[in-house]
Amino acid sequence: MVSAGASLRRPPEMRYMMSMLRQYERLSAIREVLQGRLELHEARDCFGFDDIEDGTVHELKDRIAELSDEISTLKSRCGRYQSFGRQ
Repeated sequence: MVSAGASLRRPPEMRYMMSMLRQYERLSAIREVLQGRLELHEARDCFGFDDIEDGTVHELKDRIAELSDEISTLKSRCGRYQSFGRQ
């Protein structure tokens, strides 16, 4: 006799793919927020606040690059799923 919960279980490869997709979406959202912060930080030059350089621009660019690398790695791992990461 098969329980109701057993029929709802997903195969391991499906759970893995869903996990990777959630990770991709999470990293993409973080990267978008950081890119917005970077744009705002760089826009301060328009208002004459370019005298203050505290390393924020460099840190944001570094973190965005790291996230982009992580996203690329996720995409390459899931290359067999053709729709992964398409929007």
